[in-house]
Amino acid sequence: MEAHAGGRDLIFLDESGFAPTMPTGYTWSRVGQRALVPKEDTQDRRVNALGAQVVGTEPDLLWQRTSGKIDAGMLLEFVLVRLAGLGGGAAVLDLAADGVGVDAIPVWERRRPCTIVLDNASAHVARAFKGRRRQLAKSGSTCSTCRRAARS
Repeated sequence: MEAHAGGRDLIFLDESGFAPTMPTGYTWSRVGQRALVPKEDTQDRRVNALGAQVVGTEPDLLWQRTSGKIDAGMLLEFVLVRLAGLGGGAAVLDLAADGVGVDAIPVWERRRPCTIVLDNASAHVARAFKGRRRQLAKSGSTCSTCRRAARS
């Protein structure tokens, strides 16, 4: 309700990976002929992306491309910098938690608070990310984990 009224941003966050070629698990060939499959180098061809759909604001889609694996640390930086608006990322939370220069550090740059909706992916529930949720909430950004729908 608060998101529809304009008092809070609602953000849906997830990640995905793309590969221009997939590994060949099987193939077809004519009877009696040996199947030959040309080998393509798949090293460093996978592209991963973090994406966030922001409901009711502009820009409504925020994303970041990466060629490496998306782990809890990368997810945390994306949430802190791109979604919560903390320019220094995790370093700002560390300094604020230590009480060092709290007044000098812009802890919250968002115009209004936000709720970030996540699924139960391993990076979303990792200790490195979940351990920062309380600090993140102090900046006006809360994370809410939802369960994935069961596949039938």
